[in-house]
Amino acid sequence: MKLTTWITALLLAVGVGAAAAQPPKSGSPTPAAAATVKDSSATALLKRMCDRLQAAKTFTVRGEVSLELPLRDGTLATFFNEYDTAVRRPNGLAAHRVGDQSDFRFVYDGKSMTAFVPDKKIWGSASAPATLEAMLRAADEQGGLNMPFDELLVADPYAAITAGITEIERAPQATVRGKKIEHLVLSSPELHLEYWIDPGTALPARSLVIYVDHPLRPHFIVDYADWKLDTKLPADTFTLSKPQGATEVNFRDAADSFR
Repeated sequence: MKLTTWITALLLAVGVGAAAAQPPKSGSPTPAAAATVKDSSATALLKRMCDRLQAAKTFTVRGEVSLELPLRDGTLATFFNEYDTAVRRPNGLAAHRVGDQSDFRFVYDGKSMTAFVPDKKIWGSASAPATLEAMLRAADEQGGLNMPFDELLVADPYAAITAGITEIERAPQATVRGKKIEHLVLSSPELHLEYWIDPGTALPARSLVIYVDHPLRPHFIVDYADWKLDTKLPADTFTLSKPQGATEVNFRDAADSFR
């Protein structure tokens, strides 16, 4: 799933109408493309990060996420959540969110996808396509469900991240959790992106998205930790037994609690 999917969901949440959030219709005039400026060393570092993730058959990661969402008067407020995520290519995903928003569990095993909301004691399941990337699209279409940092989960992370990007450049090194980290800045007419990449592992330590084409310019930040690549995951990682005491609802109703 490309970053634009998460953009559309968030823009709708902050009050942009559905028509404004959709791409132009066929035959509609489109803005002229901006000049492309891409630093070769920055592009190479981004490609190295994406290749590392693309090659991994399995991985697990913890993410500390902050995102800005609107209050009733439209003012943005910042919410903090933590995610534990496990991926098995090409057909497994398990994610657990805790924090300011509802406790939320999601699993996908290559055949079905299931959402469980312990706080509300509801769960729902739906059939799913056979690949992770197709499942992410189906979860969006069937439940309006969009995973954070989903651009890192797809089959080709580099293509997902750079779609529409007109500038990529290298910023001075930063320090993340006491370690020197490479810092990349990417931009397009719709997005400002930043990735902080560990030069030793080529894995992301932090990412930032700013939706610059929205008047509120909401931010979305992820701090990544405890990356583990190509480790053997237990067979039950991507399954969820029927939750005791929870009511089964349709998948969309359970997925609504993710937002």
